[in-house]
Amino acid sequence: MSEYVGIDKDIIDELARRTHCTFTPVLESRVRIWSHLKDGTLDMTVSGIKTREREQFGRFIIYFKSNNYLLVRHHPDEGVNSLQSFINHPKYRLAIVRSFKHGEKIDSAIEELKKQGRVDEYADAEMVARMLSIGRADAMFSMPVAWGPLISRNRLKDDLDFLNVSNDPPLLHGIVLSRQRIPPETVDRLSHAMDEMRKDGSLESIYQRYLPADIAKTMLP
Repeated sequence: MSEYVGIDKDIIDELARRTHCTFTPVLESRVRIWSHLKDGTLDMTVSGIKTREREQFGRFIIYFKSNNYLLVRHHPDEGVNSLQSFINHPKYRLAIVRSFKHGEKIDSAIEELKKQGRVDEYADAEMVARMLSIGRADAMFSMPVAWGPLISRNRLKDDLDFLNVSNDPPLLHGIVLSRQRIPPETVDRLSHAMDEMRKDGSLESIYQRYLPADIAKTMLP
C-alpha cells in the first residue's frame, strides 16, 4: 500500500503502530465493501458513514466529521452558486459514487435529479472525477478530506467551484469493524488507541498534513 497516501492510510498506520495489529489492504469498490461487510466476508473498512442499517453489521470507531461540498465545473455564462441553482439547470448532469450516503438534504436532491434522468452512478470516486475531467458530468459531491488527490490526479483544480450546500449536521465517519468477524475486545483496543490519538493531537496533525489548519480542526469528532 506504499503507493497510496492520504488521511485514511496515515490513521491506519498509526493505529497499527500503537496496537501492534496488522492490517492487510484490499482495494474494492464501495458497493462491494458494504456487501462484504454485510455478509461477513470482510473484516473492516475506513471512512464509513454511520447509519442505523450499517450499525446492524458493523461497529464504528469515529475519527472525523464533515459534510459534502458540491464541486461544479465552471460555466461562465450559467453560473451555479447553490444546490438549487444546479437543479434548476436541466442540462447539467451529476456524477456520484454508487451506494454513497451524502446527508439527508443532499440525498433528497439526488433522488430528485434521478427522477429527471440526470444522475450517473460509478463504482468509485476516481471514475466520478474522471467523468468531470472529460466533460461527461458537470458536478460531483466530495468532502475536503477526499477531494485533494482526486482534483490533482484529474487536473481539475482550475475548473471547479466549491459550494458548501448542506445545512445538515456533519456526517460521522469512522472505521467500520465487522460484528461477525471482529471480537469486541479488539474493537475496544482500537477504539482506545483512536481516543489517545485524539487527545494527544496526533489525529489533528494527520489532518493538517493534507488540509488547511482551520478545516482540519473542524473535522475532529
